[in-house]
Amino acid sequence: MDYGNPTAQFLEKDLSAMGKAYIGKKITVKGKVSKVVIYPVPAKIFLESGIECNLGKFTRMAESCKVGDEIFVDGILKRVERGKALLDPAVLRDPDADFVPLRE
Repeated sequence: MDYGNPTAQFLEKDLSAMGKAYIGKKITVKGKVSKVVIYPVPAKIFLESGIECNLGKFTRMAESCKVGDEIFVDGILKRVERGKALLDPAVLRDPDADFVPLRE
C-alpha cells in the first residue's frame, strides 16, 4: 500500500483526540499490540488504545507481531472516536523510518 507519504503521524494515545481531521487520509500510528487476529482473513492487529489495523491478506505481516510489541502502522484512517479507531487498509511500517508525531 503506497498512497504517498503519511499526512500525519500519531502516538496511539493521541489519535482519538487529534485524528478526526485526518479521516480518509494516510497516517502513521505508533503503538503497542494488544491482539493479533490472523484467521479468518482479513488479518488484523489491535493496539492497546483500541485502534484496529486491517492488514487484509497480509497474514505473514500479522504473524510477525506479538502482544506487547511496539509497532508502526501506516494506513488510511476510516473512523476515529474515543477508544476506537480503524485503519483500513493498513501495513506495518519500517521502524527506522522518520517518525515525528503530532502533539496536543
